[in-house]
Parts: sequence; structure tokens; C-alpha cells
Amino acid sequence: MVRDKSGNFIARLDMGWRHWQVGVEYDGAQHYTDPAQRAKDIDRLAILESLGWQVIRVSASLLYRRPQIVLGRIRSALSDRGVRFDT
Repeated sequence: MVRDKSGNFIARLDMGWRHWQVGVEYDGAQHYTDPAQRAKDIDRLAILESLGWQVIRVSASLLYRRPQIVLGRIRSALSDRGVRFDT
């Protein structure tokens, strides 16, 4: 759960690392077909970014057909934020 500095609720991410402010969001069909949902998502992403979060968005196709891309984006975002991975 993401809150602003005053403790106000901002978003519940599908997956994330609060310490490094990296989140992953799955965008289902409604995110593309529902104009109201799309507008809400755009506003929500802007707020998260203004709070310093980097959000990686994934779709079903990306998640199931190219999971290595998702993992690479997550790894890169975490690395940019200071996470060190053992090789």
C-alpha cells in the first residue's frame, strides 16, 4: 500500500518494494477498454511518480509470452535504486 507523506492512501500496487519505491502493476483488459479506468490509471501513475515511485506496467501478453522482459525491467529498476544482486 502506498501512502503520501501525510499518510493518505494513494494506491495498492499489485507488487512492489516500498524501500526502493519500485512497483509492478498488471493491466488487464479493462485498463485498455474502459475510458474512465484508463483516465484513473493515468492520474494514479502520475501521483505515484511524483512521490518517487517507478512503476513497471505489464499486460497478460507480456507476462505470459515474455516474462524475461518483465523480470529484466524489475531487476533494472531495483538496480537503479541501489539493490545489489549476487551473480
